[in-house]
Amino acid sequence: MSLEQIIVAIIFIATICALIFTHVRPTLIFTSTLTGLILTGTLTPEQSLINAVNPGVATLIALLLASRALERTSLLKQIARLALRGSDKLTVIKLTSFAALFSSFLNNTAIVATLIRPIKSQNRYPASKLLMPLSYAAILGGTTTLIGTSTNMVINSFWMSEGNPSLSFFAFFPLGIVLTLVGIVIIVLRRNSLPHCELDNSQNNYFVDVKLRDNSELYGKTVEEANLRNLHSFYLVELLRDGHSISPVSPTTVLQPCDRLIFSGDVKNIEELQQLPGAKIFAEHTGLMSENLVEVVVAERSSLVGNTLKNSGFRAMFDAAVVGLKRNGLNIPGKLGEITLREGDSLLLAAGPDFKQRKNLSKHFFVISDMVVDQPLSKKQNAAIIGGFAAVLATSIAGFTSLLTGLVLFIVACLFSQILKSNELKRLFPFDLWLIITAALSLAQAISLSGLSDLLATQIHSVFSGHSALAALIGLLLVTILFTEVVTNTAAAALMFPLAIGLANSFNVDSLPFVMAVAFGASACFLSPYGYQTNLLVFNTAGYKFIHFIRFGLPITLVYIVLCAGLIPYFYPF
Repeated sequence: MSLEQIIVAIIFIATICALIFTHVRPTLIFTSTLTGLILTGTLTPEQSLINAVNPGVATLIALLLASRALERTSLLKQIARLALRGSDKLTVIKLTSFAALFSSFLNNTAIVATLIRPIKSQNRYPASKLLMPLSYAAILGGTTTLIGTSTNMVINSFWMSEGNPSLSFFAFFPLGIVLTLVGIVIIVLRRNSLPHCELDNSQNNYFVDVKLRDNSELYGKTVEEANLRNLHSFYLVELLRDGHSISPVSPTTVLQPCDRLIFSGDVKNIEELQQLPGAKIFAEHTGLMSENLVEVVVAERSSLVGNTLKNSGFRAMFDAAVVGLKRNGLNIPGKLGEITLREGDSLLLAAGPDFKQRKNLSKHFFVISDMVVDQPLSKKQNAAIIGGFAAVLATSIAGFTSLLTGLVLFIVACLFSQILKSNELKRLFPFDLWLIITAALSLAQAISLSGLSDLLATQIHSVFSGHSALAALIGLLLVTILFTEVVTNTAAAALMFPLAIGLANSFNVDSLPFVMAVAFGASACFLSPYGYQTNLLVFNTAGYKFIHFIRFGLPITLVYIVLCAGLIPYFYPF
């Protein structure tokens, strides 16, 4: 190996290890990767800038911005009303079919986030029986078209960086539709194996931080004497004193000044804690504790990720205070203001009067509560947006215009008609995703230019000596699926693409089937809530446990692998 290959290999391995074994944000990891490539001279700044304006990357960003207009329409709400009718079997069929269909050309994260609200508010079926099928159907539907998922768009960006023309709109459709239909059948047949999680009582269970005022008459009393062990809706789980935690809290513990009491319970019954003598509930003293409780999920794109509530100035940013926090379906104890937020955290907010008017909500949160955040559109505006986007797709598919050109014209039209605002687009610009893809393209380019991809492929080819290219393709598919479960779908696609090209070259066959193995493998996230944003959304709102994803997703994953292994060579011959 040359020195350049050794440097690129070290950067490549360090990137993978950081993604798997640390909680550092992918944006920071890939930024470090790009910085390392430039500082070591393995890639020039000019080459990185070319990757930053890759047509595939520009198309993906334009699509995400354009989808914001579609999210404001009443389309998804009407779908929810139609889907949540009939028997449980019919409801699952309609819900998964609608989710798969619209995920083929809309942002599947937005679809799931929008449909969570009516699913949680209805009382006919437990939300846990519907939300995982919803997420999985959205993932499957996204595999059917070029714009159905960011994974396919990222793969297309890499494909174009190799000097190839853009993949067609329906390049993924032959295999994607088979996977989607078979996946929906499995979901419907196994719907009764999903857990029955009662959310009526559990969905509002959060940790609440209570501090006793200086004049509280509870000082000097034991926990039992203060009747803190006999509350109806709350349980005292922890006491914070002088920076130390006391848990479990003994009935004989004497309350002292500056004690902070951490209760777990149903926040809807917060009045029970408010009635404690001298109790100061986190957010109550700001004047926000009221009936305006709003549940949100922290978005991956939010600058709140990695910051504490205190350091982020949360109250000033949103005119809201956090009164409860859940992570991975579990309550997070301790001082809420000092907890570092992560992507997918579920927050219960006491919202002030200006909360709904804040323009930064969609950038930072997925609003789960059934509340109106955006100004409703008129029927004419709804029709114009849906018709305009359909026209963009139609002209692109017919070859009259490029998808990028159509999307840019659509966004400009939305700006002129005041459906979208320029400041809103600035806030929604997916800077993190753009930076990740730019860095990943640069890493792939460095791997290719240094000859490392060919070297790795040669070594892997020797492992498969005596076997066909199909065996190598299946191995690549399995490794990609493993990666997407432990990191993210976008990162998995970005890291495995150079290997796909190298393997194809080593077997002297067409690279498209190997690229498709990476594309479909990176979208196969059915065993973990962490690899895909939609899974993380339903994980935190349905009361699921990690094991539920494995039990329900394993049959889907196995069938998915078999179908991909058998049909990729058929639809995309070597």
